[in-house]
Amino acid sequence: MWRFFLILFVCSLSACASTKNNLDILQINSLASANSNDGHFKGLEALADSANAETTKRINIFYLHGIGRTEDPSEPPLGRTFMRGVANAYDLEIAGNTLASRCGVKTEGEMEMRGEFIEITAGETVTYHTVVPGVQLSLDRLVCMDRQTLKVKPDLEYVVYRIFWDEFFWNSIQMAHVGQDDNEGDVTTLADLRRKYNRRLKDQMVNFGFSDAIMYLGPAGQQIRDAIRGAMCSAALDAEGYSFEKQGNSISAQRACTQATDQYGQANQFAFISESLGSKITFDLMREALTDGRKTIIDKMIAGSEIYMMANQLALLSLGDLSKGPVSAAYNDPSSPRPKIVALSEVNDFLTYEINPFFENLWALRNGAPKNSKLDAATRATISQTLGFDFVDIRVEFADPIVSVFKDFVDPLQAHAKHVAEPGIIELMLCGAQSGEIRESGCDAGQENDIEQKDKKS
Repeated sequence: MWRFFLILFVCSLSACASTKNNLDILQINSLASANSNDGHFKGLEALADSANAETTKRINIFYLHGIGRTEDPSEPPLGRTFMRGVANAYDLEIAGNTLASRCGVKTEGEMEMRGEFIEITAGETVTYHTVVPGVQLSLDRLVCMDRQTLKVKPDLEYVVYRIFWDEFFWNSIQMAHVGQDDNEGDVTTLADLRRKYNRRLKDQMVNFGFSDAIMYLGPAGQQIRDAIRGAMCSAALDAEGYSFEKQGNSISAQRACTQATDQYGQANQFAFISESLGSKITFDLMREALTDGRKTIIDKMIAGSEIYMMANQLALLSLGDLSKGPVSAAYNDPSSPRPKIVALSEVNDFLTYEINPFFENLWALRNGAPKNSKLDAATRATISQTLGFDFVDIRVEFADPIVSVFKDFVDPLQAHAKHVAEPGIIELMLCGAQSGEIRESGCDAGQENDIEQKDKKS
């Protein structure tokens, strides 16, 4: 991990110490407004709805990870920190093994794997040619997904669908390229040649990290999008009452989407949470659904939803989308409520770029204006209409200095990957925002957090 490398260097200069900063919400900006701190979104609690007056309010949450080894047994399972944060916001606690999964790696103390699950397959084996003539790689299983339900009040529950895709793609594609170099398993011949923290850094950053993004920008990216699309359709079926068990605990992506489009009625609202690379995957497949000229289950699921992106990768990875022809079509369906992307960016994260300035700059260049040009409200509305989303950028700061005497350098791993470990960010996602501030009125979630909101210059 990055922190190990940095600690070794810095601790040679001074005694190590730990500092804890409170979350600072610097700005909540809307693409629709040129003013700072003018952003608003509903939040998960307000999005929760019920089929009728007698039923519990429910919000279905689709949780997608990004780069890195999600199955790392030394780290908490995917989404566990988020779900515990949600429970804590309602003064509840989750038992240690409640969030175990048939999809995740079983950690010490978890005697059995729990949770409803399903595997999404390609339907038929996908084959890739490699740089060595005659050598091919095959992919058939795409995603494992489970469902976890948090009943936080008698009349409110959060249903979280966790999507694990990295293990299948690692075993089928990445391991053949970089697996000889990793620090895991029985054979670590090359890794053993490195110093302890250098080998951990290479695994964390490259073998299980950057290789995900590089793979996604190639032909395998289509299978990743198909995998997530299939998982969305399967989750929609499950939310309608056609459970994972009824689906056979294994279903092809195409079959899941065909059945969901035919059977999906009016399940509870879906919302989406993505981390890092997951933000780019989510954006790409939703853009495709919004502009393909067809009305499918995906369009229904994302209409009026909110997509919370932690450490988004849209600007950086869109460099891989450059093309000599049009990349995607303009959105043209004013009758359907647009989904809203809420991008939370730690200002000290090396890999994140805010999405509002990114789209503003591209739009300005389209019309021959210099970057950072101030756009009027009508132009900003046109950007959202063309892309099919409304956008809110949230600038936050929470990463701690690795050692107290170097306060101007904070933990880069924490800044990139630990958003949902912050109670204040959980409260923000649950309660939403109005006029650039957390919406506290009418929201039952909340903690005794020292959250400072201050307006800093961009």
